[in-house]
Amino acid sequence: MVLEIIQREIATKGIGYLVLRDCPEDRLGEGLSKGMEKLKKSGAKTVWATSLPEGEPLNPGPVGVWRLTHVHDMVSMERSLSDRPKAGGDAKLTFRPVKRSTDEKLYLELVNRAYFDVPNAKTLRQTDLRAPNHRAVLALQGETAVGAYEWDLNEKTPELVTLAVAPEFRRQGLGRAILRAAMEGLKTAACGLTVSTANPTALALYESEGFVQTGVVSSWFEVI
Repeated sequence: MVLEIIQREIATKGIGYLVLRDCPEDRLGEGLSKGMEKLKKSGAKTVWATSLPEGEPLNPGPVGVWRLTHVHDMVSMERSLSDRPKAGGDAKLTFRPVKRSTDEKLYLELVNRAYFDVPNAKTLRQTDLRAPNHRAVLALQGETAVGAYEWDLNEKTPELVTLAVAPEFRRQGLGRAILRAAMEGLKTAACGLTVSTANPTALALYESEGFVQTGVVSSWFEVI
């Protein structure tokens, strides 16, 4: 049994995460207790847990002294780019790669606000923009940053790791416009992403733009 205890979001959101890897069923209670003790001592008000690899053994209901309540799933999605829609439309967006320090600050502030309430979204820091083979881009209307996207280009199939619209600019079709522009710049046969089932707006957008679910990456449970 391997425990991964994630405390990064306790300070900003009050949430701690617990990942149990290769944990036999008869040790689930032990694993949860060890993780809960450390996370609660660190100030976590809420704890979410998952077990990996996929299919191992967390399920809703009692586990020892704890009760698990299913919160959401992280699902993988993929789309062929043979028939990608054209970017453009009425949004009148321009796009600027994130390279300067001023753009990094804009990107981090915008994305962290946009993703604050999204399950399992981590609070980005400047070091997160140093990941190799990532392409981060700001979407602007005039000189105002209204959205952003980021590709992870490390694999044959690029992974969309960020698609964000600033909260005050939502419900204007900008998410769709940014997604189409992001896909238009790719030269690959397909692209993928991971999204939470507790983010129905994003899930509906991706499905309407031709993405199909390819599997469940992880299932998350609140530990009470």
